[in-house]
Amino acid sequence: MCFNRAAAIRWQRQILGYIGSCVDITEQKHIQQQKDDFIGIASHELKTPVTSIKAYTQVLEKMLLKKGETKEAAMITRMDGQINRLTSLISDLLDVTKINSGKLQFNDREFDFVPMVQDLIEDLQRTTEKHTLIENHTDIGIVFGDKERIGQVITNLITNAIKYSPQADKIVITTSLKDGEVILCVEDFGIGIAEDKLNKVFEQFYRVSGDMQHTFPGLGLGLYISSEIIKREGGKIWVNSIVGKGSTFCFSIPLHGKT
Repeated sequence: MCFNRAAAIRWQRQILGYIGSCVDITEQKHIQQQKDDFIGIASHELKTPVTSIKAYTQVLEKMLLKKGETKEAAMITRMDGQINRLTSLISDLLDVTKINSGKLQFNDREFDFVPMVQDLIEDLQRTTEKHTLIENHTDIGIVFGDKERIGQVITNLITNAIKYSPQADKIVITTSLKDGEVILCVEDFGIGIAEDKLNKVFEQFYRVSGDMQHTFPGLGLGLYISSEIIKREGGKIWVNSIVGKGSTFCFSIPLHGKT
């Protein structure tokens, strides 16, 4: 595989010709494919034992609660939360390999948008005691798209908002409809993002740099996966942010599906 470059040869504002070069990137593509294959296989193999661990954890928690051992059961509950986090990381790795190989599957169908968002918010509210998830909805109606994948994006945006606003006490989720486009925004009042980093947050494996990476761990895949899902649904995703005041992540998708 060859990566071509070309440059014009100019003399006194006249183009005399062009000079080109070809860089062979076959080896780099092969290495990238090997890496993607390894991540895909490793992630897939990890799913089975993690699923088994989670099942045994839930059974053990019920047994402890039945015996009245609430302190021990609470420790198992925290363990289950960490297993959920591990499961999410594995799923992200699998999604990235599917995206890179063009095998990320979509099941587009009609669904009622706002009730779906409300159900997700209800579930996510249980994951945070400090933040109140405030909803501002417009009547959207029926949307055509992949309900699960779009829900995955919404979940990621809200969990990120919770994660990156540890000192705040609220997050605002807004839905609206404009010119045949469904728009959803998640506003937090957290650490914010520097202006020169705004275009990088949707890149694969991009993470907050410096001291903040120890405070906010992660693989840097969630926003990349979200952006790819929204692109494949014919929409767009963006962010507005002010350092120290918070960020607003939004996406838009066609009401009647991609054309």
